[in-house]
Amino acid sequence: MNPLKKYQTITVTFLLLIGIINYLDRSALSIANTSIQADMQISPSEMGVLLSAFSLAYAFAQLPLGLIIDRLGSKIALGASLVIWSVAQTATGLVNSFAGFMGLRIALGLGEAPMFPSAAKALSEWFDAEKRGTPTGIVWSSTCIGPCLAPPVLTILMINFGWRGMFIITGVVGVLVGICWFAFYKSKAEYLAQYPEAGTKAITESVKVNDELAKPSVFANWVDLFKHKSTWGAILGFMGVIYMLWLQLTWLPGYFEREHGLNLYKTAWLVSLAYFFGAVGTLTAGRLCDWLVSKGVSNINSRKSLVITGLLLAAIASLPLALSPSLTTCVVLLCIALFSINMASATAWMIVNTIVETNRVASFGSIQNFGGYIAGSIAPIVTGYCIEYTGSFSIAFLISSIVAISSALAYFLLLKNPILTQSA
Repeated sequence: MNPLKKYQTITVTFLLLIGIINYLDRSALSIANTSIQADMQISPSEMGVLLSAFSLAYAFAQLPLGLIIDRLGSKIALGASLVIWSVAQTATGLVNSFAGFMGLRIALGLGEAPMFPSAAKALSEWFDAEKRGTPTGIVWSSTCIGPCLAPPVLTILMINFGWRGMFIITGVVGVLVGICWFAFYKSKAEYLAQYPEAGTKAITESVKVNDELAKPSVFANWVDLFKHKSTWGAILGFMGVIYMLWLQLTWLPGYFEREHGLNLYKTAWLVSLAYFFGAVGTLTAGRLCDWLVSKGVSNINSRKSLVITGLLLAAIASLPLALSPSLTTCVVLLCIALFSINMASATAWMIVNTIVETNRVASFGSIQNFGGYIAGSIAPIVTGYCIEYTGSFSIAFLISSIVAISSALAYFLLLKNPILTQSA
């Protein structure tokens, strides 16, 4: 394997692994939801607030982090991010108060915030625009593989070591992977310095162009993004994606326990099954986008059509969940919903690394993520209050479907054209 292919493979493998750890860590509270409520005397509405503390911190950290990531590069930003959130995850196993738990969830959100903008930037550096669909789909499959592995893995840890031990073990694993990232990963600039003979004219010119684009005024280029309809299409559209994803990530185990009376073991495996289909959705999105581009569809239109399709299918599948008492029917619908919304999520990040130049990928991605997680932070709170005051998830699923349809409309009406740098 030539050095270029080698480091492309290393990049995708590392990002996939770190993404899985990211979602294992953020899933831990939802898996231990019932146990922590009983142990710390927390009500459903309070748990909703606690679950949202992560996403609010995550959302508001996005805007400044995009600029920082584009300036520092993905290696430093992602490595520091992994270590910080892993320390917060470890400390959660030692917390003894609601306020302390809240503070550490905020720290976890701040630490995890650079993950996916950094990943999008790394992929935009290492892969040409028309070939980013498949690697993006592979990396974003971590957003489902993590939640798919979380129920059995975290449940086993929780049963053997308690929910506190579960947090500590997963946090320590993250710190170790962070050390490996710093030790073995190479950015494209480091790669070219080590293998100058492999630096084809196209590669070296690409690096030079992005360096020049980054020089004039990073802040001015960041502000310029808000002047474009496509940016607002991505912000409003991603709100529906993350609202639905965050509802499922934070409350899906509780849904099976409360609505269908399942025990911890059965719940774990059903949640894993649903997220397996979600992982298939992300991989399908990558292959479909690359296939559409090979057939002459533009980068933006290939991605726009898939993200809208994913949102609408997820909304349609979620609506009957509010009405059906059948466990089998609900599992099938949830698998379809998870497949569809994760296809939409992966495709939304493919939009990020094709609609702007590499030097602004992290900035655009963080702006999109900001909008998404503002909506995502509302989802657990709304769901918690729906459960507390209606006794079921019916209204919560209905609301998520309405949000998803509205976001599909935003993508359709506003996301139109690539966004070029002012000086380009």
